[in-house]
Amino acid sequence: MKNFEKEFKKTRELIETAQKIVIISHRGPDGDAVGANLGLRLALRHQLNKQVASACVDPPPANCDFLPEVGEFVRDFDQAAVDLLIFVDCGARYMSKFHETKPELFSGKPPVINIDHHASNDHFGQVNIVDEDAAAASELIYYFLAFCGLEITRQIATCLLNGLYFDTGSFMHSNTSPAILEVASNLLWKGADFKTIAKRQFHTMPVKQLKVYGKILENARVNSKKMTISALRKADLESMNAGPDETTGAIDYLNSIVDGNFCCFLYEDRKGLLKGSLRTRADDIDLSNLAGLFGGGGHKKAAGFTVPGRLLETDGRFKIEGV
Repeated sequence: MKNFEKEFKKTRELIETAQKIVIISHRGPDGDAVGANLGLRLALRHQLNKQVASACVDPPPANCDFLPEVGEFVRDFDQAAVDLLIFVDCGARYMSKFHETKPELFSGKPPVINIDHHASNDHFGQVNIVDEDAAAASELIYYFLAFCGLEITRQIATCLLNGLYFDTGSFMHSNTSPAILEVASNLLWKGADFKTIAKRQFHTMPVKQLKVYGKILENARVNSKKMTISALRKADLESMNAGPDETTGAIDYLNSIVDGNFCCFLYEDRKGLLKGSLRTRADDIDLSNLAGLFGGGGHKKAAGFTVPGRLLETDGRFKIEGV
């Protein structure tokens, strides 16, 4: 990990002088966005007696509903009543979507702390704790809490391990380093509920989600460039009484195709937007740059984007209309 002593000290000072704090996660939150947010909130609320809210424009996914106090996420907040904003796991300033309704979000009043691990991060905070070599935002939260001497309780450990487990693909992705396994081990010693985390994140799903996976795999195509692509229309999801949550994790199956260079999964959400997920196992492909062409971002081997538009299929090929 990078040396963040200066940034950690400044963050601690800002937290100490603030009373009302909002911790913000990116839209469409995943296991790391939720775990990092909750782990930090639990520490600040119950050990430093701060008034802390977790905010996200979208609700947490169902596979995180076992985490402590997850039901207290709010969809909006009054910026004028807040002393400090802390963004976690937001790969760029626009990823939270709150800037669309709060034009003064990054004015510096209140100050912004940016804690993230995406290479695409544009360092939008007054304090930036950004390390693209970190496996997850939850890893950075762990180091910050340790720096401050705050207790890693069983509940906090469960939240942070949930983030690590999700963003490393159950410790199978290339970002699984000796350091991250050491952090995970420490969280287990603190009492993290690993059994439930593993079960809920990748090893338990309803029949409805299995059907969604089946449709995604049925729609998969491999082109001459060894790019695997699949897509789901809004109508496909509605026909199965499913939503975007049921697509979570399917991209990893597409990425497992033998000899595939990289894969792309596209789906239409309920808001008229088209979302794309990108994955690769190759070392010479940088998907964060590709996602950036569409206003997205992420990591070298895992990235995503959101654009206005809808899907069309012609002669077995998918096209995006309206971008």
